[in-house]
Amino acid sequence: MSDLNNLAKAIIHFQERTSMSDAQFAFSSHFSVERIHDLKSGEKQATPEETDKLMKFMNSN
Repeated sequence: MSDLNNLAKAIIHFQERTSMSDAQFAFSSHFSVERIHDLKSGEKQATPEETDKLMKFMNSN
């Protein structure tokens, strides 16, 4: 992985801490697995709304 953005790093750290797979994380956060993969790989940028929703999810779990 190259230079990841802060959201991608936060997702990866959260998954490591909670032992959640991409599928579990996607289901729990109400995102598609494909979208989570795009965000973690840095191929696509999250919208401000997506960032807010994911950060709220991770901070509350």
